[in-house]
Amino acid sequence: MKSLILSLFAVLAATVVLADDAPAAKPLDPKLERFVRDSLTQCKEMTLTQEPSPLTLPAKFTSTLIKVASPRAVCEGQFVSVSTRTGGFYLGVPWVIKDMEGTTIEERLRNFTWQNLHETFKPEIDHHVTVDGLYPVTLWQTTERGPMPMEGEVDIDGSVFFLGHFRRPTDDVKAIRLKAFEPFIANAPQEGSSKPAVTVVEFSDFECPSCRHAAGYLDPIISKYGDKVRYVRYDLPLTMHPWAFSAALAGRAIYRQKPALFWEYKKTVYENQEHLSAFMIDDFARNFAKDHELDMAKYDKDIASADLKTELLKASGTAFSNDIRSTPTYLVNGVMLDPGEGGKGLEEYVAGLVK
Repeated sequence: MKSLILSLFAVLAATVVLADDAPAAKPLDPKLERFVRDSLTQCKEMTLTQEPSPLTLPAKFTSTLIKVASPRAVCEGQFVSVSTRTGGFYLGVPWVIKDMEGTTIEERLRNFTWQNLHETFKPEIDHHVTVDGLYPVTLWQTTERGPMPMEGEVDIDGSVFFLGHFRRPTDDVKAIRLKAFEPFIANAPQEGSSKPAVTVVEFSDFECPSCRHAAGYLDPIISKYGDKVRYVRYDLPLTMHPWAFSAALAGRAIYRQKPALFWEYKKTVYENQEHLSAFMIDDFARNFAKDHELDMAKYDKDIASADLKTELLKASGTAFSNDIRSTPTYLVNGVMLDPGEGGKGLEEYVAGLVK
């Protein structure tokens, strides 16, 4: 299921389409290949090529269009790699904001996001310049549940914004990504080994049809390798889904009381997904909690918890700021992995790591 961030990629697709007489694509520069692959979802068959970038960026940046071809749609796409004179590297789709209305960077960012995403964002700019000559930015997206923070960087002239962060080509992207998720993984529903050789993090949304289809992918893995593998469900309720956040909140309230019961709740929600709505999800979840004899006073307190809501919002924003672009997404020891048809690719990859 496409996320809000992916919708921006669609909006900007026209800016990364080359003219018919553009130079032919050539193999990706080997110096960038490891970094690029670590930043993308991995498929068994994927070919990376590069072409001149169609984006006009400030002179301090060098950009290249990266095209990813694969038989698997989840791995296909095109991105812009951007490097700085100080050795910084970024992969994604820069937001060119220089021609937007506004006398300040904040105004241009607000106008850009409203025009392209039809969503309200409040930018907060830290004027401490990074090593790459950029200002750190927190974009607070207005949602029905509260503000959701996403991180990025903008050049000091306010002409281009980068969702996420610049890294060094020698950085361990997988380790950096996992470190960003650690505070949220610690409180997320999980099962399997407490000292795993392999950790699988599933970014998922209760209202997402693709997530329902993939809901059982981890079952045979945990059944077979539960003493070596840990499975973490990382809630990523997309703002386009009216009841996804409520379902995630109820799941956390259930997990706080009876961790093992959460997995039955997950299964029950997906089994009834087509029949649920924003008008009935709260009663549906509360009845589930009652039927399983939870402490309803504690359940109601957790559902009303501002801290829990804030944690879910921060977790979502952190995911979008660290390469997670859709649901479901699977992170295996830091590697974003295509699960393959019916989850077979995920099962084979985990088996290879365990052995």
